[in-house]
Amino acid sequence: MQTINQGVSGRSSDDLPGATGVNGVLGEMVELNDNGAWSWFMDERVAVHFGKLIVGSVRSTDKSLRDGEPLPHWGHIELAVHDLETGDTDVVMLHEHLEQDDHDGPSIHKLPDDRMLVIYSKHAQERVVYWRRSEPGDALSWGPIQQLETPGVDATAYGGNNVTYSNPFQPSDEGGKLYNFLRCVGHQQNYLVSDDHAETWTYGGGFLHGYSGYAPYFKYSSNGKDTFFFIGTEDHPRNYDNSVYAGFIRGGKIYKSDGTLHGPLSTTTDKSGDIWDMTCVYKGDADHVAWVNDLHLDKDGRPVCTFSVQRDGKGLEPGNGGFDHRFHYARWDGKQWVEHEICFAGTRLYPFEDDYTGLITLDPQDTNRVYVSTDAHPVSGEPLISNADGKRHRELFTGVTSDGGKTWSWTAITSHSDADNLRPIVPIWDDPDGRTALVWMRGRYHHNTGPWDTKVVARVGCWS
Repeated sequence: MQTINQGVSGRSSDDLPGATGVNGVLGEMVELNDNGAWSWFMDERVAVHFGKLIVGSVRSTDKSLRDGEPLPHWGHIELAVHDLETGDTDVVMLHEHLEQDDHDGPSIHKLPDDRMLVIYSKHAQERVVYWRRSEPGDALSWGPIQQLETPGVDATAYGGNNVTYSNPFQPSDEGGKLYNFLRCVGHQQNYLVSDDHAETWTYGGGFLHGYSGYAPYFKYSSNGKDTFFFIGTEDHPRNYDNSVYAGFIRGGKIYKSDGTLHGPLSTTTDKSGDIWDMTCVYKGDADHVAWVNDLHLDKDGRPVCTFSVQRDGKGLEPGNGGFDHRFHYARWDGKQWVEHEICFAGTRLYPFEDDYTGLITLDPQDTNRVYVSTDAHPVSGEPLISNADGKRHRELFTGVTSDGGKTWSWTAITSHSDADNLRPIVPIWDDPDGRTALVWMRGRYHHNTGPWDTKVVARVGCWS
C-alpha cells in the first residue's frame, strides 16, 4: 500500500459500490438510542436473544452542576432493546450515574435458564465489579444491582487493582461454570468464576501479564463448549511498540495456537505467564504499532482476528502521530497465522490517543467479511471528504475476501455523512432469514470521558 495522503484535499467513496448521496446508507438505518458509546474490550456488547437486538452503551451529557445536582442522565449504563419483528425499541437504564466513561459499557451474556446477565464496572476507579440478571426470557425486567470487590496486591501501575472491562464465558463442558476475564488485580488480566449462574462470584486467579507491569489488551472468543481463544498486545500502544499474540485456554490450561502447552491457569493473584510467551501473530516495531480490535471463530472453529497498526509514530511523543493507520486481518490455518494488511484506517480519533481508530470488526457468521470505520478511502488512502458539509468524516465499509484475506472487495455502507460513523459491531446471530445486524455509533465523539454526541444506530437486513 502507498503512503497515505495527509492533505486536506481528498475524494469520496463514489467509485465503490453501495451507498450513494448525502447521508446515504445502504439499507435502512434505525435509531436504537439517542445517545450512547462503548469501548471495545468488553464482550459481548451486542446480542440477539428472544427476538430482540440488545445493545449496551453509556450515556453522556455535560457533567456540570445545576443547583448543586448533576444534569440528567450522565453516566447512565443502558441497554437498547429492539424488537426485530415489530421494530419497537425500549431503553433500559441499568445503573444511574455510574460514571461518564465509555469503558464502563456492559458485557452481555445469556444464562442457561434464559436470563440475561450484564456485567460492568467503572474505568479503573475502584475494585468493584457490578452485575445484574434479568427475568427469564425478558430483556426489559432486571433484578437488583449486585457487586463484588476484587482482591488487591501491591501495585503502582495506572489503575492499580481497580476494575475495567468484563468478558463472560460459560463452556458447556464444564457443567455451567461461568468465567469472567477482566482487568483488576495489579492492573492486569485476571478472571472471576461463578458456579451458580452469577448468583455469586469468587476470584479465580491471575492470567497473562503485560510489559513492565502494565496491562496487556485482550480480545476473547469461545466455541461455547470447552475452549476460550484470545489475542493480546504487550501494553497500551501509547506506551509500547506492540505486537499481537494469540493462544487458547482449555480445561484450566493455557496453550499456544499450535496446541503447545504453556501451563495452568493461576488460581492465585500470581500471573499465569506473560503475553509474549504466546504465539506471535504480528511483530510490531516503532513504525508498526498494533492494537487488537476483534476475534471470532470461522466455520471450522479456527480463530480469525483483526487489528489496527499505526504507521507514523516513530520517535514522536503522544499527540504528534496517528495520521496513518492501517487495518489488518489474520487467520489461523491450522499450522500458522496468515496475516494481511487489508485497507487504510485513516487518522486518529483525537490527540494523545493517537492509536484510537474507528475500528474494524468481523462478521461472526462469516469471518470472510469485515466492517470498517475510516476517514480514508479504504483502497487509496485519500481523505474522505463529504458532500454534506465539505468536511472529512468516518464512513462505514464492508469488505469481503475469497482468498483468506489476501484480496478484498469493498462496498460503501454510508456515504457523504454529516457526522462520523464509528465502532461498528455485529452480534452472533444465526438468523434463519440470513439477516445481519450491524450496529454503530453515529455523531461526534472526541474522548472516552465525553461528552459525546453519538446515537446508537443499526442496519438489520441481508447483503444480497
